[in-house]
Amino acid sequence: MAAVIDRIGIAYRKEYEKNPVSTLFLTILIVCLIIFVVAAIITAGDSARQVLVTDPNNTFMDYFNSIKYGVEGPYAKWKVIYPPLVTIMYTVLGHFLVPFVDVPPGEELSFAMRYTQMGMMSFFVITILTFFLLHWIFKKVMKNTDIRIELLFFMMMLSYPFIYALERGNSILLALAFCLIFLLGYRSENKVIRYLSYIALGFAAGFKTYPAILWLLLARERRYKEAGICAAIVVALLLVPFIFTDGNLLDYLDTVLTYSGSVAGVTNINQLITGLLHKAMGISETASSVVSYTVVGLFTLLSFIVILFDKEMKHWKVVALLSCNLILGFGVGCQYQMVYMAIPILYFLISEKKMTKENCFYTICLAMSVALIPGIIVMDIHPSWIVGGIETMFVIAVAVALLREGVGRLYRKRRDAAERRCDVPA
Repeated sequence: MAAVIDRIGIAYRKEYEKNPVSTLFLTILIVCLIIFVVAAIITAGDSARQVLVTDPNNTFMDYFNSIKYGVEGPYAKWKVIYPPLVTIMYTVLGHFLVPFVDVPPGEELSFAMRYTQMGMMSFFVITILTFFLLHWIFKKVMKNTDIRIELLFFMMMLSYPFIYALERGNSILLALAFCLIFLLGYRSENKVIRYLSYIALGFAAGFKTYPAILWLLLARERRYKEAGICAAIVVALLLVPFIFTDGNLLDYLDTVLTYSGSVAGVTNINQLITGLLHKAMGISETASSVVSYTVVGLFTLLSFIVILFDKEMKHWKVVALLSCNLILGFGVGCQYQMVYMAIPILYFLISEKKMTKENCFYTICLAMSVALIPGIIVMDIHPSWIVGGIETMFVIAVAVALLREGVGRLYRKRRDAAERRCDVPA
C-alpha cells in the first residue's frame, strides 16, 4: 500500500512540475468532490440534497414548464422571462410532445409531460447533445486531446453549477456553449467562421439575453465594421422572433425587471446588497434597491471601461471580467449562473503555465467558484444559499482583482500623460 501511495505521490509531483496551474486547479475540484461525497455518505445524502433542488417536484421543471408556457401563451398568459428565440424552441418542442400527453384532471401539463416517456426522452436527448457539444468545444478551446482535458471536462460537468443547471433542466448550458463558440470564432481570418460565431452569440443572447455583452470584445479591438455586423445579428435574433410569439419587447422588459427585483438569493450583487440592507439591517426595500442598483451600475460601468480601454490586460482576464458581469451584474441571479465561470477557467488554464502568487490566487478563486461544497445549515439560512454565497464571494474576488488591475493601470497612464504635458515647455 505504501509503495502505491509513493508512486502516486511521485506521479503527482511530476505532473505538478509540468503543469502546476492546471494540476492545482484539478486538485482543488477533486478534493472538494471527495469531501462532498464523504459528507453525503455520512449524512445519508442530506448534505448533497440540500444544496440542489430540494423539492422533487421541481426537478427538470425549467424545461417542462417552459414547454407548457410556450404552448399556452408565454408572454400574454405566463409572463415568461426568457427571450423569444428560446421560447420558440420550447413552443416547437411542445407541439411535438403535447399529443403524447394525457393530462389527468387537476394536474398541470408540465408535470404530466414529465411523467411521459416521450417527455423525458426529449429532455435527455437535448441534454446529451448539449454535453457532447460542450465536450467538443472544451477540446477546441484547450487545443489538446490528452487525458487532462478529459479529466477537466469530467470535473467541470461534476461542478456545482453544472449539476444544479442539469437538475433544474435550464437552458443556460446551451447558452454557455454558444458563448464559447463565439469566442472560438470571432477572431478567425475566415469570414464564414467569424459570421457563424456572431450567429452563435445571437443564439446565446436569444437564450439568456445578457451574453450579448460579449460583443464588447469586438469593440475593444476597434473592429467597428465587424462589431456593427455582429450587433445587427444579435439584435435581430433577440427581437425578430417576437413576431412569432404573443409578446413584444416593452412588455418583456417590464416582466424581466419586475421579476429580477423580486427574486431572493445570494448569487449576484443586487441580491447580496438587498439581502444585507433590507433583510438583515431592516432598511426599506426601496432604499436597498437604489443602493444595490447603484453599485451594480458602477461595477458594470467600470468593467466596460476597463474592457474597452485597457489594451494591456490579458485576453483571459478580459473574458473573465465579462463572465463576472454575466453572473454579478444586471439580471436574475441563480446558482447555475456560475456555469459562465467555465469560460475564464478554460482561457486561464491555456494562458497561464507558471505558478506565481497571482496565478495561485486566481486558480483558487476560479476553482472555488464552481466547486461542489456540502450543504450546511447556519442560522436557518438555506444550504443552497450558503453554497451560492460562498461561490459568489470567489467570483467577486476575481472581479475586484481584475478591476483593481485595470482601473489602476488606466489611472496611472492618465496621470503619466498629464505629467508629460505639464513637462512640455510653454
